[in-house]
This record gives sequence, structure tokens and C-alpha cells, in this order.
Amino acid sequence: MKTPKGFFTYFHHAELLEMLSDEQAGRLYKALMRYGNTGEESVFDGDSAPGVLFALFKKEIDYNFERYAEICEMRREVGKRGGRPRKLRESE
Repeated sequence: MKTPKGFFTYFHHAELLEMLSDEQAGRLYKALMRYGNTGEESVFDGDSAPGVLFALFKKEIDYNFERYAEICEMRREVGKRGGRPRKLRESE
């Protein structure tokens, strides 16, 4: 299966991220990138705030990847049927 080149991040997450220190936010961001690229889940020993946000954002990444796979499959099926019909030109 083809994998997405990235994942969405939403502005409503900003309020949650502002509650973290810059160091925590950096560790969280790296963990999310690692998870998106490899599926490897990070452990935040002794630091629960980034761990909680990681769990929340992980679910959204999973949803985005599932939705991407559904769209790819839908487009694949449409492509098997020849895709969208060409538009007729006015001169035809």
C-alpha cells in the first residue's frame, strides 16, 4: 500500500502544545514524525504530558492514513473504469 508523505496537523492543537515546554514539544514532534514514517511508538518515561498528547495525535495520524488508503482505493477503482469522461469541446 502506498503511504502518505505526511499528516495533517490542526490549529486547535496549538492550545495543547502551548502547555508544553519547548523541549517537550520538540520531543513530541520528533516522536510524531517517527511514528508517521516508521510506525514506531515513542515512550515518554516520567513525562506524561507529551505521552498523553502523543496518544491523542497518534489516533488522528492513524485516521488520516486510513482515509488516505480509502481515497487511493476509490481512485484506483475509478481508474479501472477509465476515469472521468473527457469533456466535449464546443467545436465537436
